[in-house]
Amino acid sequence: MLRSYAALPIVAVVAALSACTVGPDYQPPRIAAPDTWSEATDGLNQGPDAAPRLARWWTGFRDPELDHLVEEAIAGNHDLRIAAQRILAARADRTIAAAGYYPSLSAQTTAQRAQQSKNLTLPQVRSLSNTFQAGFDASWEIDLFGKTRRTVEAADATLDATTWDRRAVLVSLLGELGTDYSQLRSAQERIRIARQTIAADQDALDLAQQKFANGMGTELDVAQARAELETVRASLPQFETMVAQNAHAIAVLLGREPGALKVELADLPGILPPVPPNLPSSLPSEVVRNRPDIRSAERTLAAANAEIGVAIAQEFPSFTLTPSIGWEAGTMNKLLTSQGLIWGLAGGANLPLFQGGALEANVDKARALAEEDRLSYQHTVLAAFQDVEDSLVALTNEERRQTALRQAVEANRLALQRATELYRSGLGGFINVVNSERNLNTAEDGLAQSALTRVQQSIAFYKALGGGWQSLDQTAEGKAEKGN
Repeated sequence: MLRSYAALPIVAVVAALSACTVGPDYQPPRIAAPDTWSEATDGLNQGPDAAPRLARWWTGFRDPELDHLVEEAIAGNHDLRIAAQRILAARADRTIAAAGYYPSLSAQTTAQRAQQSKNLTLPQVRSLSNTFQAGFDASWEIDLFGKTRRTVEAADATLDATTWDRRAVLVSLLGELGTDYSQLRSAQERIRIARQTIAADQDALDLAQQKFANGMGTELDVAQARAELETVRASLPQFETMVAQNAHAIAVLLGREPGALKVELADLPGILPPVPPNLPSSLPSEVVRNRPDIRSAERTLAAANAEIGVAIAQEFPSFTLTPSIGWEAGTMNKLLTSQGLIWGLAGGANLPLFQGGALEANVDKARALAEEDRLSYQHTVLAAFQDVEDSLVALTNEERRQTALRQAVEANRLALQRATELYRSGLGGFINVVNSERNLNTAEDGLAQSALTRVQQSIAFYKALGGGWQSLDQTAEGKAEKGN
């Protein structure tokens, strides 16, 4: 270890001055969040179980298949794994930035055998010589004005933002998976409704053919019944395509081949998962704390603020210490001896005098980028509030629409029953049966689509509140980031 008592005062002065850190200290932005939502929150759960319900919102559908898909998606989704690698890269950047606190040390050895010109040497001096060297060189840029500290501050904030970005990816993944799964289940429900309608239309066709054969009906009745039957049959391929495409999308979200879930997701039992009762609710201020995109935007702003200090520090002088120690000898056996010891201690300063305005422009650029990130943060918060408000009004109005559609289904089912009875008894025309069947099919299909919309709006509401990432503890996140 190199010791120089003459250098101790220099080091003491440097240590005393290194407490200076230029640039603005970060102050988290304040957002004037409204006290309550403008849209109605009736029926939403704001009790103590709201947070756990939000953290694992998909379990509220009580669908084991959905629970299984979520677990597999968290383990295998490629976007999540990519986001985890970005965290590892950000951690490496932070380590690189912190390396500026310490001196860089390198070791070197050389061995040289040289022949000098005999015309330039005295006869008694040997023209052939050996030189052996070994030693250490160090270089330390003193962080006098806080350039390294601000760089590390920016790297820490960027690492935090990257971590929140991964959580935002998870929130989006859960929302997309829930949406695709609900669309698949809805298409399967619409296939079931279409098959029931086909069976009813076949009965109507049989009845029209029977009455026509008995001379009590017309060929027009038969043609109308057959047309209605084939129209409903024509809808089946469309629904089957929806099932297949959503199964493909879910498989890719899980990190598997598109056709991997064809058998597993075929003809799932039951109907579309119902909307969970007592959807959780959060105050606007809680949304700011829960949404990963908001947290990421805030950390990005903190990093940009630290970069201002980095740019300002570049306008100040930089000081470097370069100590060295080593050994030199003409023979190997005398290399590592006290007589062969050589050392040196040098200090240097670099003061930027004229850079054509580049340094000032770097500061202006850093300030502009920080202001851009501040405005981006504000926009992210406002967009989050809009997401929640939109979800609330959509949930409320779709519930009203669904209630009306249920009543329409019942009314059309009764109308079909009465029209069929009248036609069977010869008191009504077959066109009434056809119209009633068509109206009932439309109403039932509309109700199925409304049920899908209601589920998707519930999922959008969970996503707007920033739900899902809270279910993962730090250990699970750490394993995922390491690719385990």
